Amino acid sequence: MFLASSTKPIDSNLSSLAEQIEEQNPGLSVLAARQFRFAIRQTPLEVATCEPREFNVLEEFILRAGVEFEPAPTLKELADLLGLDEIFVKSAAATLVSLESLEVAENGQIAIAPQGRDFFDKGAVSRSQVQSIYAISDPLNQTLTFKFDALATESVNLPDLADLVSLEHKITDLADLSIAEIQPLIQASGLGIHVPENGKIVSECAVIGDDLDIWQTVSIFVLLDAIENKTTIQVRQGKQILETASNLLNELESQQKLSLNDLCKLPEDVILQEPEIIATPKTRKPASKKKRKETEPGNK
Repeated sequence: MFLASSTKPIDSNLSSLAEQIEEQNPGLSVLAARQFRFAIRQTPLEVATCEPREFNVLEEFILRAGVEFEPAPTLKELADLLGLDEIFVKSAAATLVSLESLEVAENGQIAIAPQGRDFFDKGAVSRSQVQSIYAISDPLNQTLTFKFDALATESVNLPDLADLVSLEHKITDLADLSIAEIQPLIQASGLGIHVPENGKIVSECAVIGDDLDIWQTVSIFVLLDAIENKTTIQVRQGKQILETASNLLNELESQQKLSLNDLCKLPEDVILQEPEIIATPKTRKPASKKKRKETEPGNK
């Protein structure tokens, strides 16, 4: 039998999960379980993105006129040629000007811009927009991810894990990164704004505000494998096991840079009191009644 849970340093709100871990993993004992808080860092960013957009019929006609007509026509001449109100042609031309594809002189004469000729050959224009996103740096899980929405801030009244463990951010300053370094990180976050194979590109990225610490709650379990007589540290958020964080704490503990007593109020004598479990091999069969009778005292 293992020591009773009441004699182990297990936070009351983790006792049910500790029992579940033991039930689902025969041979494991939860020696201690404690909750901590740690801070992730949120940084507001502004990114410029561009993606291809096909020309509509009127835009394509205006560009074709700029490429093929000699001399180039005016907007009024194009409107008359198409039988349209000039206001529609002016509106389409203004869009092309904003996309740096067309130039319009004071007299309304059009001229294809150098970039516009390239767009015309491709049949699509690169459309740009500016968006706000947030970089989330997690020093415990060693990740840097990006989100559209800011994380909610809340007060967490728990011991700070950073008082026991040195937590370093994977990237200390986003402003020092080049756009080429940021692009694959944004792509890996799955926002859909940097997908080069679809022509979607993040072309610029700038930090637009101060970093903000967001508290997160994490649960730390100290487990004893009674068969191997080995203790391990397991880090969880809810029921999810955090492999990177668990590996980090186990490595620190093996290097004697982290004490289980400091981490989870787990003194050495508690570990020593847990008896060794001898697992019965599944292939072993119980002795027959006849065999047991022969081995009883007084029988020969």
